[in-house]
Amino acid sequence: MSVRTSDTGQAALKETLHRHKVVSGDHKHPVNVIHHEEATFGERLADKISSGIGSWPFLIVQTAAVAAWMVGNAILFFHFDPKPFILLNLLFSIQAAYTGPVLLLAGNRQSQKDRLTLEHAAHEADKADRQNVQILRAIERNTEVTIQIL
Repeated sequence: MSVRTSDTGQAALKETLHRHKVVSGDHKHPVNVIHHEEATFGERLADKISSGIGSWPFLIVQTAAVAAWMVGNAILFFHFDPKPFILLNLLFSIQAAYTGPVLLLAGNRQSQKDRLTLEHAAHEADKADRQNVQILRAIERNTEVTIQIL
């Protein structure tokens, strides 16, 4: 059994969804809609890079590249980066210099999204509480009428 929301509640929801260009068939959470629509190019790029860095394919490819680098330097006639692999160390340092800030940017965006989700959940809980109070009042009125009839 579903509880019907008031006409003003439905109108407010439709207005919010229209403002954020969401159609009724689109079932994205409002926070996700806002989070993705208002993201700048840099924020979207940081999200994509951090999701790639934190994946198994990235770790596997990086491990294979490092192994190939070290084996190549040991086997090839021309040692382009002899032990202790100073060039490889420099490349790791450059990668770390960019990876850290990108992961922090993505983490900050995620914490902002979490904060918005909590605010939305609190708003929805308050709205549900108000609806429950209205339903309880209606039940009390119906109970009073039923008692009067009996």
